[in-house]
Amino acid sequence: MNAPTRVLLIALLPLLWLAVLAFAVVTLLVDLVATPIVRLLRRPPSDATPASRDASIIVLNWNGLSFLRELMLSLQIAVARCPGDHEVIVVDNGSDDGSAEWLAAQCPWARLVRLPANLQFIRGNAAGAAVATRDIVVFLNNDMRVEPDWLVELLAPFGAPDLFATTSRIEMAEPRSETGLTRCFVRHGEIRFVQLPGAAGARQPALWAGGGSSAFDRAKHDAIGGFETLYDPCYCEDASLSWQAWRRGWRVEYAHASVVHHAHRGTTMKVFGRARLERLSWRNRELFFVRNVTDPLLVATHALMMPWNLRKHARLLGMSLADGALAWLAALPRLPLALWHRETARRHYRRSDRALLRAVNGPR
Repeated sequence: MNAPTRVLLIALLPLLWLAVLAFAVVTLLVDLVATPIVRLLRRPPSDATPASRDASIIVLNWNGLSFLRELMLSLQIAVARCPGDHEVIVVDNGSDDGSAEWLAAQCPWARLVRLPANLQFIRGNAAGAAVATRDIVVFLNNDMRVEPDWLVELLAPFGAPDLFATTSRIEMAEPRSETGLTRCFVRHGEIRFVQLPGAAGARQPALWAGGGSSAFDRAKHDAIGGFETLYDPCYCEDASLSWQAWRRGWRVEYAHASVVHHAHRGTTMKVFGRARLERLSWRNRELFFVRNVTDPLLVATHALMMPWNLRKHARLLGMSLADGALAWLAALPRLPLALWHRETARRHYRRSDRALLRAVNGPR
């Protein structure tokens, strides 16, 4: 970003804040007007359990031959150790590094779906889910290595009618930015996602099931709609999907004994680079809030505290206020779609935002 662009973006921040405040008012008015219709059309979700613990394991790949050599061997062992009729589907996102050819020759036990171009994370995984045939769908990043009992432990909790997903413990080199035990806290109107060190023991709730190391009840996943293209190409789609599940009265469970080893952002960093990745994540966090959070006080506080949170977030990431402004501006064209998804989903809710936060984080 050149200097004149940076100065212009910073100069636009007061106008951007006014736009955010105006949109918050519009959002709350739309919520108010839509409430009678939501109540009239209320449709409680189904709590049926999966018919089996058979899983479709979807691995999304783009130019990840170096990762696949390690992942596929560990995955073959894990699938063989897990009772049931499982299938492995590798979706190749138009690789040109020989990945697809290597998979076809070395992994005939896996189904290969070859896409003509890189559809990125959300659409690529959707292509895999579209051909999956089992009652549980598992999404696994290509830059992973799984422990032998990974699948056994990941599928073990299924059978409870309110279980939406299970998510693995993530091991990675220091500094460790992911653990799998996902939570959040709310401060100054902002939802801040965190990952805590996990420990063996009783069942533990997780806020979201990571999109590269988790298993989902297929029927519940499809009822919500899977990863939404609102967040295309990636980031926050898994948190949004899980938030919707919690609002419907379902839950996500952390499976400490189900272990994956992750090379963090091994593929996405090659595609986007760090600065673009951080802006993309920032944009999608704002879209996440509009799409999911309906508590009026949280909505109002989020808009009012926008300048404070923007400054703090930029400092935390080592980025500029201009980067934050760019992320917010990038979100603007997608806000109508986020608002539409927000209103159409409300008829399925059985938990409020605050009840969700209590269920995940415990009373405060």
